[in-house]
Amino acid sequence: MLEYRDIGVNKGHGQHRKQHCWECIRRYLVCDSERPGCKRCFSNGTECPGYGNAKPTKLRWLAPGQVRSRRTRAKTPLSSNKRSHDKELASNAVILASFERAAITQSNLKTDEFVLVEAMNYYNTCIHPDLLLIHELGPNPYVYPILSTHLQHGIGLPDHVRYGFICMTLSHRINRIRNDVSTQVLTEKCYQYRGLVIRSLIEDINVKHKYKSDVILAGMMALLLADAQQGALREWRSHLEAMQQVIILRGGLNSINRYKHLESLLLCFVFIAVIGDSTSPATDLFLTNSRMEEFDTALEQYNDFLFVFQMCPPFLFSEITNINRLRLQATKLEFITRNELYNKATMILARVNEFCPEKWGRTKPSRIEDWVLMASIYQLAVALYCILSLQSVSVLPSNDPLRIFCAATGHTLLSLLEEGLASRRINRFLLWPLVVLGVEAKHDNPAMRTFVAKQLPQMSRRAGVYAPLTALALLERFWASHVTGWDACFDRPYAFTLQVAVDVSRVSSAS
Repeated sequence: MLEYRDIGVNKGHGQHRKQHCWECIRRYLVCDSERPGCKRCFSNGTECPGYGNAKPTKLRWLAPGQVRSRRTRAKTPLSSNKRSHDKELASNAVILASFERAAITQSNLKTDEFVLVEAMNYYNTCIHPDLLLIHELGPNPYVYPILSTHLQHGIGLPDHVRYGFICMTLSHRINRIRNDVSTQVLTEKCYQYRGLVIRSLIEDINVKHKYKSDVILAGMMALLLADAQQGALREWRSHLEAMQQVIILRGGLNSINRYKHLESLLLCFVFIAVIGDSTSPATDLFLTNSRMEEFDTALEQYNDFLFVFQMCPPFLFSEITNINRLRLQATKLEFITRNELYNKATMILARVNEFCPEKWGRTKPSRIEDWVLMASIYQLAVALYCILSLQSVSVLPSNDPLRIFCAATGHTLLSLLEEGLASRRINRFLLWPLVVLGVEAKHDNPAMRTFVAKQLPQMSRRAGVYAPLTALALLERFWASHVTGWDACFDRPYAFTLQVAVDVSRVSSAS
């Protein structure tokens, strides 16, 4: 398991790092450090110069930006366009941008730069078109194609950000073509890049001026989403804890919230923290009482955002946080009685039931019917979560009136989810409500279980994310068991999200 340990400066860092051969250093590649010579040089038909302390004399060392080599050619006058082109070749950023303009077909050209361009092209052709439909719901600043300008910005970011992006596209492809013969090769590549992300993160964390930077937060989030996307959900809490440490070092969530260029990243952090706690045991929540108070203040800043918390209305999202708080308090019973917890639970349920999806939907710029549908789905899901999870910690009673209410709510939620999952505009935002319905389906409802079991694999393939399959395996085990409680289903922390990336277009290495 990945351990970030205490985030700060490690004075002894670097003493046991792998060496890169001189050829890989010269070409800005990640070396495999094989002895006596690296395989990367061998595969490129180059004699590996080794790992000695002195630079090989047969290599000509040039400063970054200089032309590395020139072919022998006839001494013919160069046109102005040709001279301009040669100048552009001196810049790595322009070289990479030219890959986008020219249809490169040399499959053996597998430099890190080329893989990054491949990932960019995959995103633009296979991921972005599906996201475009979101714009029909209203303008979303976080959904855009990756252009050469973004690529030029990206190559200036640390390895853990760039390789995290490559991991994301590989994972998406793996989940789209599952069971194909090429899946094993892609999976191996994905884990290789994941290893590079971790190594790069650890290196930067142990550098004094980098360990609490924007790019460290971006790298941690990229790793969290990559693990969730590929099904490695056991690691998500350690990534979240590490991000929390960095946020504390920078003055806390309310302090860092003022940075507009981090909005996408922080929104994702808050969403995963809150939703992750809803599908974790009450005795093992990420958000402590003190953290929840900070989140309460932060949530108020997001009320006016159009796209926030996976289209869950902020009012209902804050009620999920309140339910999480009651679950935590029920396990400790410090400074609060069972009767007080019961009263707070009934007040939450009343507020959720009084919420008006139609009124909220009318505040949206377009596709009001979709917004109303999403609000209605989340209203029902939050009501079910409130009752089922608080019954599990003995805050609410397990009586007939509440069982009848849950059964009716579950049937209505099933009907609305059938409609919502059929819509390409909103179906990627419905994983959590579908999981909640799956827990309710435990109560003698084979048709509901069949619906959930059918929809989760389709959602996984459609979104290119493994998390729905993890949810299905968990729910099927729960359905087959003899227990019915919410905490019996979520026996350890889970974080179910279909988000694959956050916007880092305004994050720089200097911040």
